[in-house]
Amino acid sequence: MQGTTVVKQKSEKPKKKRSIMSKAIIDVLNKERNQLIMEKERLEKVIVPDDGSYLEIKKNKGKYVQYYKCSKKGNSMASAKTFIRKSDLDIAKQLAQSEFDRKLYADINTRFNRLDSLLSYYSNNRISDLYSKLSPERRALIESTYLDDENYIKQWQELYANKDDEYISKYPIETQYYTEKGEHVRSKSEMIIADKLSKAGVPYVYEPACDLNKKGLHPDFAVLNITTRETYFYEHFGMMDKPEYATAAIRKIAKYRELGYEYGQKLLFTFETGGDGLSIKDLKIIIEKYLRN
Repeated sequence: MQGTTVVKQKSEKPKKKRSIMSKAIIDVLNKERNQLIMEKERLEKVIVPDDGSYLEIKKNKGKYVQYYKCSKKGNSMASAKTFIRKSDLDIAKQLAQSEFDRKLYADINTRFNRLDSLLSYYSNNRISDLYSKLSPERRALIESTYLDDENYIKQWQELYANKDDEYISKYPIETQYYTEKGEHVRSKSEMIIADKLSKAGVPYVYEPACDLNKKGLHPDFAVLNITTRETYFYEHFGMMDKPEYATAAIRKIAKYRELGYEYGQKLLFTFETGGDGLSIKDLKIIIEKYLRN
């Protein structure tokens, strides 16, 4: 799609204060949780059960280190001591390692349980919920940057919804393809993409009005990751087996890159040729990796 048009934005971009912070914290906590799981599994393979034995270390006259294997006597505070010779130093090492492993395992379990509790709280109690749970009448009286998802999506769609009449007039849609929501689109693949996004619960605007229009770029879709509240522009390049089209597509991607749009960072795209159509598998990966995480 070609053309250059200046488009006035309808409203300010909705703020995304809540989700970015929450997502970053949850990602860090999940990474730590996975590391704790790995360490728990390692310790469970080597840990020695507590049989009441422990290591005692003393310095004889403050100079010579002496090791003792101690054994608790029932429920009493008293214990039996056995001197460990230098030739049996492996016994001291095993006792020290076993005690450390058990303490480490207990500490990891504590950390794991507290992390799970924190993750559960962050996942199930979003800041925006405080606002969204209010009655409509009360919300109308309050100013808050922590918009609930419904109102954020509404503002986001309004931001990109203005159609570029000059562009549409120059490049009218003359196909028979309509999405399940009744939108007239330019190709069968764009229809499939729109319907897959809709089915996955991903907010989108077809041929969005945006600042990129001023640079001669007209993305096929603006799509929103509602969890992170990040906006991506999605291009589908549908005739890559045609040399002129492929050259134009490469130049368009280069233009996006010049403007700071890299794949996976504000920009998504798919390809197809006459022999290889739109990959539904690739589309699902894009949705799960970038738009629903």
